[in-house]
Amino acid sequence: MKKVFAALALVVVVLAVVLYALVANLDTLVKDQIESIGSEKLGTAVRVENINLQLMEGLGEIQGFSIANPQGFENKPALSFETVRLNIDTESLANMPIVIEEVLLDSVSALYEMNAQGKGNLNVLADQARKNTPASADKPAQEDPAADGGQADIRLKIQSLTVKDTQLALDLAALGDKAYSETLPSFTLTNIGGSQGLPPAELGSAIADQLLDRILGEAKKKQTEKLKNKAKEKAMEKIGEKLDGTAGEAVKGFLDKL
Repeated sequence: MKKVFAALALVVVVLAVVLYALVANLDTLVKDQIESIGSEKLGTAVRVENINLQLMEGLGEIQGFSIANPQGFENKPALSFETVRLNIDTESLANMPIVIEEVLLDSVSALYEMNAQGKGNLNVLADQARKNTPASADKPAQEDPAADGGQADIRLKIQSLTVKDTQLALDLAALGDKAYSETLPSFTLTNIGGSQGLPPAELGSAIADQLLDRILGEAKKKQTEKLKNKAKEKAMEKIGEKLDGTAGEAVKGFLDKL
């Protein structure tokens, strides 16, 4: 009987060591795979300075995430944020996927610029992400551990991701306008990773894909607004040159209401 208890104790110790190794190396695993797979899928450099996942406490933090501008644009990050805070469902740790209940991204920086061909940098990144990301994030996890560096059993899903106070640099110099700085409204994305979750290798690019789509939509609205105002200003200048007095003021007043 003592031998049986000794054997069981040894098994428990081995399992504890394996679990500790998994948790201890999860930060590095997630960081490396977000960078490598994210860069591959977006066609530009994706970088993460540091990841700190305290799974047993249900906490996590990602620092220094950035997506570089694609070729043909300024040598600046297209999208970046300093810190992301996570709330993790500790009850999900015994099974897969690991559920991240809430993610908060605060003070995100985004750059939207046009090149000489009239193509936007965020459009290029979004097209690249869509081209290389599976149509459904709700697919089964890989069955071959070798295909994911032996970590195919690790899957993550995010229930809610909130982005607050995105600072948008809107560069319209290529369209004959100037650069603007805007603060975009906050928004929330849900169910990233689907019901099955995603391997760490794919979660980063899935997040980037959805963020790019949402920020791109807001940036296009701002672009349309700025270009419309620019066209109205030019029209008013021409009217001012040709009309004087009451008639000119009346026309300008009409344009101001558009």
